[in-house]
Amino acid sequence: MSGESRPAEERGSLATDGKVTGYSRMQVTLHWMVVVLVAFQFLAHDGIEDTWRAFVRGEEAPIGRATLTAMHWATGILVLLLALLRICLRLGRGAPSPPADEPRLLQMAAEAVHGSIYVLLLLLPVTGAVAWFLGVRAAADVHALLTNLLLAAIVLHVAGALFQHFVRRSQVLMRMFRPQRP
Repeated sequence: MSGESRPAEERGSLATDGKVTGYSRMQVTLHWMVVVLVAFQFLAHDGIEDTWRAFVRGEEAPIGRATLTAMHWATGILVLLLALLRICLRLGRGAPSPPADEPRLLQMAAEAVHGSIYVLLLLLPVTGAVAWFLGVRAAADVHALLTNLLLAAIVLHVAGALFQHFVRRSQVLMRMFRPQRP
């Protein structure tokens, strides 16, 4: 079936009413960039944790942790900037609607998880920066809590996408792999 003879939702184009039916290439690219950066933050957090513990005790940073520490805070700043860009794109361009047959409860759950992820992607770098650059220990505790909340939200997000794909057999998951054509 050619791309032009498929329904607009499958092609990921604009519907006749002007609503977005797919994500743009930029939205998809930013999504996956943030995924990679957040995964790095989770996997390489030991360096900054070791350095933070030394800082709290008034000791020198452990040898060999400086690079991971610098990468962690630089990546955090980049995540913040990309999250802001994602939010601007979403507000300006929009996002595809949920499948027409999706129960309202699932729609509300998806909205809550997406909203939580956006909020956490903004708050985590801010709390991390306040903890690191201003030495506020309470911000470090909040940062650790928010990290766990982000991990939980990511698990729910992935589970929801897989549920949409394998159980509901919708195209929701594929929209994040196939950008909308201009």
